[in-house]
Amino acid sequence: MPARCVVGGCNNTRNIQEGIALHIIPFYGDDRPEVKKRRKRWVDFVKAKHAKWEPSKSSVICSKHFKPDDFARRLDVQEENGVLLTPWLQQDEFGISTFPSLHAAVVASEKQQSVSGADRDRMVRYFTEQMFSALIYQFPFLFNFLKMKYFL
Repeated sequence: MPARCVVGGCNNTRNIQEGIALHIIPFYGDDRPEVKKRRKRWVDFVKAKHAKWEPSKSSVICSKHFKPDDFARRLDVQEENGVLLTPWLQQDEFGISTFPSLHAAVVASEKQQSVSGADRDRMVRYFTEQMFSALIYQFPFLFNFLKMKYFL
C-alpha cells in the first residue's frame, strides 16, 4: 500500500495523532455501473491536479481531502479507552458513498490558520527585528537620529 496521499500538492502519510488517515480509492476491478461512476469521481479528483496520473489498486487519498460530515466515525470526536479511532467514510449499499472534495490549497490554508498565539508573537517579533535591522543598515543616519532623540 502506498504510504503517501496521491493528491497533487499533498504528501500526507497516516498520522492518527494529527487526524490523518489514508483511504484506498474504492471499487478497484468492480464492473457495476454505479461503482464505476463513483471510482471515476475519486480518480477525476486526483487528475484535476495530475492529468497524466493513473490509479493503482492501492492508491490512497488522505482524510484531509474530505469534509468532516463525510465521515461516519470521526477521529477527533470519539475515543474509546484512550485509543483514537480510525475515521470511516460514509457508506451505502454499494460501498463508500462520499467523495474527496478539498484540494491542497484548502488543506494548506487550514494548516496556516492553525498557528498558535505564541508562535504568531514569535513571528511578529522576528520580522520586526529583521525590518529594523534592514532599516538601520540602509539608513544609518536614521539610527543616529533616533538614538540621539530618544535614548540620550
